[in-house]
Amino acid sequence: MLFRKLIAVTFAAFAVLSSFAADAPEKISVEPERILVAYYSWSESGNTKYIAELIRKHTNGELLEIKPKNAYPKDYNACLAQAQKEIQSGVRVELANEPVDFKKYDVIFIGSPNWFGTIAPPAASFLASADLADKTVIPFFTYGSGGMQNCERDAKKLAEKAKAILPAKAFRGASVREADREKEITEWIKSMVLPKFHDVVKKAGFYDYKLKSWDGKEVKTSDFKGKVVLVVNTATRCGFTPQYERLEKLYKEYHDKGFELIDIPCNQFGAQAPGSDEEINTFCTSRYSTTFPRMTKCDVNGDNQIGLYKFLKEETNRADIRWNFTKFLVDRNGKVVKRFESGDSLDELEKLIKSLLEQPKK
Repeated sequence: MLFRKLIAVTFAAFAVLSSFAADAPEKISVEPERILVAYYSWSESGNTKYIAELIRKHTNGELLEIKPKNAYPKDYNACLAQAQKEIQSGVRVELANEPVDFKKYDVIFIGSPNWFGTIAPPAASFLASADLADKTVIPFFTYGSGGMQNCERDAKKLAEKAKAILPAKAFRGASVREADREKEITEWIKSMVLPKFHDVVKKAGFYDYKLKSWDGKEVKTSDFKGKVVLVVNTATRCGFTPQYERLEKLYKEYHDKGFELIDIPCNQFGAQAPGSDEEINTFCTSRYSTTFPRMTKCDVNGDNQIGLYKFLKEETNRADIRWNFTKFLVDRNGKVVKRFESGDSLDELEKLIKSLLEQPKK
């Protein structure tokens, strides 16, 4: 795997570090999978989440959304009123996340919005319960108008058992998606890592993504190394839904020769993929007798699109997915060879699949 080799990651040297932790080392030798990017964001399209995803993009670390067991009200004012009571009472909110195996990580980014001058209760609960011994912690915050305030101070107190706590960074939420601000955030991330690390990240390819199957199992695109792979965003109530029959025929015809197909249901186009993952799978297997791998329902455009689709689009014409049953064909070496739109010829697709199967892996 591309990222199995150790990658030297260097953090900017700071003259003064927190009195709550030992001095941070100038350089940390770490594998990307030993980086955890944990964050709490009230909104699905929140600013803290956006920054966390940028960190994930530039470090290839693991992303973890901190989720309270009892979700906050959908009305933001009601949410803040509840959070204010929790902060004033010092309560630690219960989290819905599965226990984290902190032994897997050496570096932990922790992100939170500034709520009433301090770290949000879910992020505070996460830090308070985390086993941070021998970890380097990097806090980051988003704010409306008040700046950092006591967020950094309080995060340091909660993470006092960490090996090192690097100075926190705060970003004004309303501007994080502006081009200049995004550049600033990116430069902040890059300032902590060696150029060699970024050289490797830029080369990240088809085999560097993780998906989840319809029944909740992890699927790595690296599992398909050496195969010719077709990635399709599908829907069960679309005019193109009968393509399932031809796709299954292709899968049966060429699977033993090294062909794989990844079905990614998506409800973004006319809401034509309703129902649960289980219901979608039942429909496809009963109506079209499909046997190829099916993933959980995902977004393929917009802020919540999965990383694989951002990569696939960047490797072709960069345009957003227009409709259901858009297809990307990937060769045995992980190169995205061609994008097929929904109505493009399936005969031409089959010809290209056959041609790629005949080519040896380099």
